[in-house]
Amino acid sequence: MNRRRKGRLARLPRAYRRSRRLLLRHLPLSPHTALRHDPAAPELLLSPHWDDAVLGCWGLLASDRELLVLNVFAGLPAPGRRGVWEQVSRARDSRERAQMRMAEDREAIGIAGREPINLPLLEVGYRRKRRAAATSAIDRAACEAVPGQRVSRVYAPAAIGGHADHLLVRAWALALLRDAGIPVELYAEPPYCVFHGWPAWVDGGEADPARDVDAYWRSFLAGVPELPDLRAATIVRLDAAAASAKLSAIERYRASLNLGARKLLAEPSFHALEVRWTLVDDR
Repeated sequence: MNRRRKGRLARLPRAYRRSRRLLLRHLPLSPHTALRHDPAAPELLLSPHWDDAVLGCWGLLASDRELLVLNVFAGLPAPGRRGVWEQVSRARDSRERAQMRMAEDREAIGIAGREPINLPLLEVGYRRKRRAAATSAIDRAACEAVPGQRVSRVYAPAAIGGHADHLLVRAWALALLRDAGIPVELYAEPPYCVFHGWPAWVDGGEADPARDVDAYWRSFLAGVPELPDLRAATIVRLDAAAASAKLSAIERYRASLNLGARKLLAEPSFHALEVRWTLVDDR
């Protein structure tokens, strides 16, 4: 790793630096994908886990656009392991909890009249030694799942919060933009993106003189040179009917989200807003 890259990592939050180190160790970012850009093909919404598409992109799900929803890390772990989350969820083991999460996600996305595609990749907590998966594994699984291997646009997580799986999905989306010329938009992921509230330029509220939410967001977006100005984002404001439907979907995620996250996202000031950035590749 060169000194310049090390210096950038040193300025990032500790958890994010650890996720970045895993990525730098296990990528290349360029998977030489078979996926191709076709303006007439469906759009592709990438959800790292079973709840991310609903939490961050309900406006897309509830629209009439032709859209494929891919749950990327949606593989079922081996049975037998029972940690704290399994006990809290009253699941027999990690496999049963994964099945519970898959079922509740299907029900939640079904409220928007859509059905997700689940890729057989394990999320970070179930991967051997918690090592990062390669973007090539995401590429192979996604290319097998996408009809005709053609998409018109990709929506991917911005990885605000620095979750390793979100960073991997973002890395693959960036490779699609850079290597295949596929348009990419990044979306901000609740609940991570609202841990410090929305920036005032998003929700129209009073700016807090003691808190800089932009700085928090930028700390996770430093590795995306294609990102335009932070405030050039598309802000989606759900109407009352769409916000109510999204809240009903969020309430389905009892095995995926803890009570605190569900209560936070039950606030209309949080779940009725969504943020996306259209990336610009000027190379």
